[in-house]
Amino acid sequence: MQFKDMINKGKNISATIAVCKSNDEGVIKAVVKAVKNTNANFILFDEQPQDELIRSFNLTHDEFNRIKIIQTEDEAHTISECVKSVDDGQADLIMKGLVATSTLLKEVLKDKYNLKTESRMSHIALFNVPEYHKMLAISDVAMNISPNKEQKIVITRNLVACLQKIGIDSPKVAILSAIESVNPKMQSSVDANEVVSYFRKEMPKLEIEGPLAFDAAINKRASIIKNIDSNISGNVDGVVVPQIESGNILYKSLIYLSKADVASVIFGAKIPIILTSRSDSSRDKFHSICSALMLI
Repeated sequence: MQFKDMINKGKNISATIAVCKSNDEGVIKAVVKAVKNTNANFILFDEQPQDELIRSFNLTHDEFNRIKIIQTEDEAHTISECVKSVDDGQADLIMKGLVATSTLLKEVLKDKYNLKTESRMSHIALFNVPEYHKMLAISDVAMNISPNKEQKIVITRNLVACLQKIGIDSPKVAILSAIESVNPKMQSSVDANEVVSYFRKEMPKLEIEGPLAFDAAINKRASIIKNIDSNISGNVDGVVVPQIESGNILYKSLIYLSKADVASVIFGAKIPIILTSRSDSSRDKFHSICSALMLI
């Protein structure tokens, strides 16, 4: 699966997206681009007036009619009304604007909205890296801080389900550490080994390996030099990072040093949540919209 293929497929899916705290130029740029290039409609929730900002983009009458603007009383009202719109069936998914991730997700998880599942939610970043031959998914770089083995199992399950939903039927997954052997002094290597053992029993057809260092996961030559016997090296579809620090550094390194395109979503609730960094470009926010449309 190529990144552009996922984006193009997402463009053709009709859905309504509720945007929480949308009064931001970067968010509105992504919304406008989506209105012009996809079948998505939008409901924008914010306590600040947005009409003038939106009209500055010279939308046609039909395009403007695909954007519903809801002015709320305060931030708490913005968040509750946005999440409620999904629970009421007015919207199909949520997009994070200028609101703290923890604040938004705390609202999503309230029992009254019926949006929780038995699964733990996790963040998945889908990358188009110029130096890599296909799309690369990385999890979890923005939500679960220091997951234990059981939580990494859920993160991995979410990653596999996400990749399958966007069309990768048999994803190849690497559980990352800094080494390729188990060292009791390096907990990530222990966890990786146990996560792989779990999935080899529960999902025997899944191609999953770990612990693997990142170079061995994405570069076959590196694994050959290291004398690592791997069936997925150089061809992985997704990787699970040891903890949020390493994942966040990898995420930002790929964007700023490799000029990678990215799409980001939260997976594990009843609906996907478009979760982008405040520093992400409007282009990446648009990519996130398209990828989330694939996950409805």
